[in-house]
Amino acid sequence: MVVSIKDQMNQLIRLAGLEIYNHRKEIRQEWEDLINGLNRRRTMIDVSSEEQRILLQFNQLFWSLIPKFNTEEDINEVLRQLQSDWETINRSILQPHKLMLLITLLEQLAQKTINVHGKNDIHVHQSIQQFFSLVLQHLLVESSSHYLTIEDFFNKMIDTEDSPFLWFAKILSTDKGILISRFVANLRLEIDETYQKMVASLQGPSIELLSEAILRLLSDSLPEADLEVVPVASDKESYIYCLTKSESEKFKPVLSLLLHMFEENEKISEVLEIKNDWKDSLILFDEWIMLARNFQEAIENVVSGFTKYLPFERAALFYYTKTETGEDIGLGVMGHKIATKEIRSIRENLVNLPQITKTLLHIQPLYLPNAEAVLPKRFVQQFRLESLVIVPIYSAFTQQILGAVFLDQGEGEKFAISTAMLSVITKFGQHAGEILAKYSTAKENIWSVTNKTLLSNREIEILKLMAEGKTIDEAAELLFLSKYTVRDYITIIKKKLNAQNRTQAIAEAIRQGFI
Repeated sequence: MVVSIKDQMNQLIRLAGLEIYNHRKEIRQEWEDLINGLNRRRTMIDVSSEEQRILLQFNQLFWSLIPKFNTEEDINEVLRQLQSDWETINRSILQPHKLMLLITLLEQLAQKTINVHGKNDIHVHQSIQQFFSLVLQHLLVESSSHYLTIEDFFNKMIDTEDSPFLWFAKILSTDKGILISRFVANLRLEIDETYQKMVASLQGPSIELLSEAILRLLSDSLPEADLEVVPVASDKESYIYCLTKSESEKFKPVLSLLLHMFEENEKISEVLEIKNDWKDSLILFDEWIMLARNFQEAIENVVSGFTKYLPFERAALFYYTKTETGEDIGLGVMGHKIATKEIRSIRENLVNLPQITKTLLHIQPLYLPNAEAVLPKRFVQQFRLESLVIVPIYSAFTQQILGAVFLDQGEGEKFAISTAMLSVITKFGQHAGEILAKYSTAKENIWSVTNKTLLSNREIEILKLMAEGKTIDEAAELLFLSKYTVRDYITIIKKKLNAQNRTQAIAEAIRQGFI
């Protein structure tokens, strides 16, 4: 699978669609009352009778499409349909500033109604904000501005009277096999609508068998021996199209070039979509972190925010520091959908992890298709790691590398990620760093595990032996140290953990996850 910020933002839109749909009766009634009362509220906004009529039509359009936001239907397609239908209704009659105000009022009505019913939740609030922001964005922009796709190309060609294309089908790969999600035939073939529906319901184990089934089903209209079915696949979608064999030889080279150009166009479109989506997602991420009332909550919101506003399932935060002896150390701080106790038990010398050290020092994210190639095997097995992204947490203002967040799709899950997406994630790491750095002074560590409580490997070994009930003499013998050295270590440990005695030191070490 390929992770996509678009998918994550679409989840927010679906959440909003569900909440609005569940409260549709009250929101719709209040919206209709608002429109019908606009002429009595000229101090707020002045609309003509024609504009009022258009708004009532928009109201019908809006509520007819709301159920689609709560299905598996492509969100972009639903928004484009809204955009196209709105252009047909409006014809540039309602001025943009009036539309902006009225959509804002509709959002306020939705927020108020949903809050009244006990959904006073920040993520629901943000999802509704984002929903109406997208709706307004599409209403204010002409639909002709969207990038042409391969499907647009086939639609245009099929509509052309002298088109060489006889039909095309959009193909979906699912657990059940290969399905046809859309089938369009050239009008001059006069294929019965019943047959078209039958073709659209076909499915099979492969594209080849599916193509044969279509040709046999349409054999009365098209002589199968004279035809050729050609498959076309991009990174996102697959199609098959049909030509006569004589036309195929002429068109395939040209079509191959055209489809390559469309693929490049889709990549540019994807980058632009990411640019738009990451800005919205980053704003929501910042808002979420800033809701924290203290530093502990800020850390929790940073870790959970990486999964709420980016397309990842699990996150773990690690603190980067240098010991008194100059070692670069990574310390586990917190996990989201991973046991924090297990994360906090991790203390790793970064000398053993050169690629991660490079990631931190160069402030660049690292994508690992196979985590085992970089991380110690014990961690890979413990957390069932497969693909992984490591994001530096960095404050440009204070010039601090604070740590890193490790992200994945869950236990044993492989995924791919684009360079554009990695760039977006870098920005999230920087914003998290700027906010967390505000809790620190220039020479002060800001994590719950600070230099004061940073224990060396030897100190942790001694603590573990103490926890097992070993005496100083027994610990000294097991570690090949003098009892005086062990006693000195215990004194240092108590000081670092702010403990009055060994029992307190052991309890605090357990609480902080050292043992």
